Amino acid sequence: MKKIAKILKRIIIIVMLLASLFVVANESKTHADAGFHSSHSGGSSSSSHSSSSYSSSSHSSSSRSSSSYSGSSYSGDGGGIGSTIVAIVVVLIIIIVVMSRNRGGTSSYTPSLNKITPNQSAINKLKELIPGFDEKQFLDEGYKIFLDVENAWMNFELEKVHNEITDELFNMYESQISSMEIKGEQNIMSDFVLKDCAITNCVNENDDIDVTTKYIIEFYDYIIDKASGKVLRGTKSRKLRMYYDFTFIKSKSEHKIETCPNCGAEVNVNSSGVCEYCGSKIVGENTTWVMSKKVCTNQVML
Repeated sequence: MKKIAKILKRIIIIVMLLASLFVVANESKTHADAGFHSSHSGGSSSSSHSSSSYSSSSHSSSSRSSSSYSGSSYSGDGGGIGSTIVAIVVVLIIIIVVMSRNRGGTSSYTPSLNKITPNQSAINKLKELIPGFDEKQFLDEGYKIFLDVENAWMNFELEKVHNEITDELFNMYESQISSMEIKGEQNIMSDFVLKDCAITNCVNENDDIDVTTKYIIEFYDYIIDKASGKVLRGTKSRKLRMYYDFTFIKSKSEHKIETCPNCGAEVNVNSSGVCEYCGSKIVGENTTWVMSKKVCTNQVML
């Protein structure tokens, strides 16, 4: 099959060369009409939720361009030959595409950008690790964490979600949001709509369960100047459809830290995560799901 494909590719090259020679020979009888169109769309500032090795961005700006060209048309005595050559090239290209898709007995598959396929083996593994695991409840909780984080980010209130994200994610966001505050900027997000979500992977390591998920969420997202309300980046008139990979982590152990490892005072890690006596951040084992990673894999302006 590979040998046939190579032969057909060579034939295409030869035919195209012949077509080029024909065009040169009939240059005085050729009329070329080429057009170009480019579309550009962007999201909000790259300063919003930028990525790191442990946690990633939700709002990096992106641009997409597409181009189309109207083909050349031939008129004159050689028009029939030119059309025949073009037809042969098109047919050979179609044959190559079909053969490449069916090589090895399998066809290429491009997943829909609007539908996520769950990983059933990962879901089954979770049910083994966590008796009574509820897939829908887990995904709903993950979406709630996302909304809590976005609202806390937008309103400069990260402390409100300190117990819903890992320390690494919190520290990174705190640094970035402080920078925005100094610049007098604010990231506005609104009208969130969850389009689809699914569990895609599960890893059990070092007594921790890491679950990777995919979410498709639509919302308005732009940066404004806090003083004037002027839009600096993004747009308030069109929504973005965001494609995310979220990772949530939970400890299988139900052990809770009861004393501060720094001063020895009795603490309740679930209340604030900070020792009320010495002010130390208490990093305990997660007994509930927390977000450890947030990656934007794609975005489309609607």
